[in-house]
Amino acid sequence: SAPKYADYDTSIVNPLAMMETACMMLDFIDEKAIAKKIRKAVAEVIEEGKVRTYDMLKMRGKPDVINNGAASTKQMADAVIAKL
Repeated sequence: SAPKYADYDTSIVNPLAMMETACMMLDFIDEKAIAKKIRKAVAEVIEEGKVRTYDMLKMRGKPDVINNGAASTKQMADAVIAKL
């Protein structure tokens, strides 16, 4: 949850923590293979370093971060999905 960014035209919030939370749920319901695939995809995106949100780039959370090279929430999610 990042309510301070809710009014931005483009969402800039890093979705990786929510993805990890989903993996923890999958582990709990004994869907460890699926969780492992998601974690691997996340790790590959991070390691590759082509798609990084504002916090990964150590930028302040301002509406213009997308114009300055940071990925949006959707772009980060799409990068992980593409690795899956």
